[in-house]
Amino acid sequence: MTVTIKDQIDRIQYILQDRDAEAFSRNAILVQHQEEITRLARRDLWGEILWVQALANTAQYSLPTSTVSVRMVLYNEEPLEYASEEMLDRLLPGWEDAQKEPRWWTMTNQSPNTLRIVPAPLRSGSAVPLIPPLPMILDPVDNILIFLYEDRSEKAGDESDTFTLPECWEDVLVFETAAAEAAKEGDYQQLPLAMALRELAKIHRNALGVL
Repeated sequence: MTVTIKDQIDRIQYILQDRDAEAFSRNAILVQHQEEITRLARRDLWGEILWVQALANTAQYSLPTSTVSVRMVLYNEEPLEYASEEMLDRLLPGWEDAQKEPRWWTMTNQSPNTLRIVPAPLRSGSAVPLIPPLPMILDPVDNILIFLYEDRSEKAGDESDTFTLPECWEDVLVFETAAAEAAKEGDYQQLPLAMALRELAKIHRNALGVL
């Protein structure tokens, strides 16, 4: 979902009971809000499923530039084993040019956003639509399914900016930002409120299956 930063700051000020920004300036909240966006994104919380058409004799496949990590790769409905390029040198000498039923996946040292299937597939899978339906109803035969995490942190310029956020994380972001503001040292520090807000964020995380 698309979130407007102004709406988030309004919610945070309401939680802090400081609608007039007397204790917590909107600019300070904006800065803290950006820090929390970055922190959430880099905790690998936002997963994506990438459905890729396998091509015969093609080993390398591009990933989104925002990819942080790859957690699992399936080929022809079977999980592939991760192996570093150094491991592949031992497991399969000449693996760069090998063509057979894929067994491993690796990330190339030369291109950080390129995933490599080893050996390269012998067959091409069915074409993947530009706007696919749920991956489970696409043809998995001879195709590649990649489970990855993306860093969606974005630099906010001002309150009118928007950013993309999975809907289920909106409340977590608001609670985490408000808690960080309430915990800051100074005349307006509210540690009990900060603890309560962190507990609320934790409850939401648990509901989402994340610690």
